[in-house]
Amino acid sequence: MARIFVAGAEQARDRNDAEKSIAHPIDRQVVIRSFSDSTDPELIDIERHGHGFFAWGLPPGDGHIENWFLMARGDFVLLGYKGAYRYYARVLGRYQNERAARAIWGPDTEESALRQYLFFLSEPIALGQPYSVLADFLPEQFGEFERIPDETVRRIESEFGSVERFVRRRLLTSSAGGPMLDISGLIQISERELARLQAFDPDDGKSGRNQVIEGIIRRRGHPAFRQQLLAAYEYRCALTSCNALDALEAAYIVPYRGKFTQHPSNGLLLRADLHTLFDLGKLAIDTRTMAVILADDLADSSYRILAGRPLRFPADSEQRPNTEALDLHRRLAGL
Repeated sequence: MARIFVAGAEQARDRNDAEKSIAHPIDRQVVIRSFSDSTDPELIDIERHGHGFFAWGLPPGDGHIENWFLMARGDFVLLGYKGAYRYYARVLGRYQNERAARAIWGPDTEESALRQYLFFLSEPIALGQPYSVLADFLPEQFGEFERIPDETVRRIESEFGSVERFVRRRLLTSSAGGPMLDISGLIQISERELARLQAFDPDDGKSGRNQVIEGIIRRRGHPAFRQQLLAAYEYRCALTSCNALDALEAAYIVPYRGKFTQHPSNGLLLRADLHTLFDLGKLAIDTRTMAVILADDLADSSYRILAGRPLRFPADSEQRPNTEALDLHRRLAGL
């Protein structure tokens, strides 16, 4: 049975430490130099699965050490402060290492406060979920580090099927106003605000047409990038083989961040509606099978026929979608 741990970071020092090792990855050389050569294979595996080194740690104390010993790879960790859960991650490994703790969080830390019972985490996902929203399962008040009782975890598993599904439904894909990564909710809020401001009312017909055309061009993707994907996928949707060119769009796997994201391996040619679902995190690709995964709320929709459907690849191996990018997209979607 997977366990759930909650960590509080109410003190400024704790939030400063979280900034060093959770909000941002730790410099790999800091980590490697702090461990013996015998741990290199383990650390490399952690770095690969975590997309970098992220960590949290506990100072000495009977309760802390007991919880640390109980922690296993795959367990869930939630970090919260100021009334909300701020980060979610999974345990990749744990080590008692004073040298690493000082290298990561500061050489002058007093031993009684040193996070020497440390654990590495998967790339943390930023949240903004108030404690009160999850009070039916998780505590609204907790200390520096606590373990959720096993009976509560069993209740979660009974109601949701697994802890991972609970996290996906209650932390990562809530309705508008929920977690920061709930893109659907953010879009709903934006749409309501635009409607309130009547931002969709053009001042004349020409302006309206221009807005529509500009919107379509932006949605289709950068023209050169779209042309590359059209050629790579032989002018057919990567999931449905739809060949209606006007309905095919260039979907970025990793959001656009300059020219380096314009390579075909960072894109998928998708039908417009599937592009929307992909960007909303309702549809992702399982890189173990290279097949479609759907969000639970699409299970009873007309899109259910896509579940498990294999992704079509470009003939050129260099243009095939990057699996690490697909894995990152899937994690951010919570699927």
